[in-house]
This record gives sequence, C-alpha cells and structure tokens, in this order.
Amino acid sequence: MDITAENKLLISLSHGDEQAFFALYDQYSHALFSTIFRMVKDRQVSEEIVQDVFLKVWQKRSTIDPTRSFKSWIFTIAKNDVISWYRKLAKEAAMQENLYQHFEQLYLMEKEVDIEEKQSALLEKALNTLSERRREIFVLCKIEQKSYEEVAKQLHISVSTVSNAMVKSNQHIRQFVQDHYDEILAILVAFYFF
Repeated sequence: MDITAENKLLISLSHGDEQAFFALYDQYSHALFSTIFRMVKDRQVSEEIVQDVFLKVWQKRSTIDPTRSFKSWIFTIAKNDVISWYRKLAKEAAMQENLYQHFEQLYLMEKEVDIEEKQSALLEKALNTLSERRREIFVLCKIEQKSYEEVAKQLHISVSTVSNAMVKSNQHIRQFVQDHYDEILAILVAFYFF
C-alpha cells in the first residue's frame, strides 16, 4: 500500500469509515501479531494485544493525523501494551510470592475467633498435600521453628534429608498457594482489616 492510499484510508477512518478500518487491520494485523508474538511467546496474549491495539485505533479514530506514520503509531501502542502485560505478569508473580510469604506467617498469627476455623482448615489442607514424613519435617521446621539440625537429630535423619524435604515441601506449599490464591487472600484481608 502506498502512502497516498494509506492517507486516504486514514482520512476515511478518522470520519468513522469501517471499511477503511478493516483495510488497515488487514494491512497491519499480521505484522503486528508477529512482532508481539516474538516478544511475549504466547499466541492468545498476542491476539488479545492485537485486538486491543485496533480497539484503541477505533476509539481514537477522530484524532488520527494522516500526515503521521500509522505504522509507527500502532507499533508504539503495541509496545506499550506488551510492557503493561509484562508489568501485570510481574505483579502477579510478585503477588504470589508475597502471598506465599504471608502464608508462612499464618502459622505465627494470633488467631482471631472468627477466622480461626478457616485458617486452620486451609493450613490443614495445605499440609495434607505433603507426604507424612515431609509434613512432620515441615511442621517441626516451620511451626515449631526448630533448626534443620534439631529436626535431623530428633528424627534420626541427616540434615541434608531435612533440607531436601523442606525444598520439596516448599514447592508443594507454593503450588498450594497458587491454587488457593483467593482463599488465602480473603483470610489475609480479614486478618489485616478486621
């Protein structure tokens, strides 16, 4: 598409012409998708960002300046959307890590009467994801706050066995936190705000 033809489409689009919009979509959506996909490595996310970019184009159609590069504009929108997606992703990862850290604190919280049952049930559910031996080690290390050496001596096992069990237990508990994000968040919110 030459510049003159594109300028005509942009002028038509700025006046609300849907055919001009779809012609521009057909012209740029594939290249936009390819660029976004290289950045996010996820087909569905890439498609959603392309849709979002063209939604913004449609919403801002009356402000389009046909003398400026349409391609640069939509790729800038896409770049900003990808950055926002990564920020959201990082925030969710950080939030999950934060919840995991707070989840460990559930062991240490003084229990309020009204949340005690939910808290106990959730902790029990989490601990039940562990094998009996790992649960025993986890309880001794986390709840009773004994050192690995103390636990190893008490259970007549090596410190490395305790350490390995704790690594695997923490992986299970992390997965549990991810799977029960809403329940844990509700308990923490109840704990901190009521």
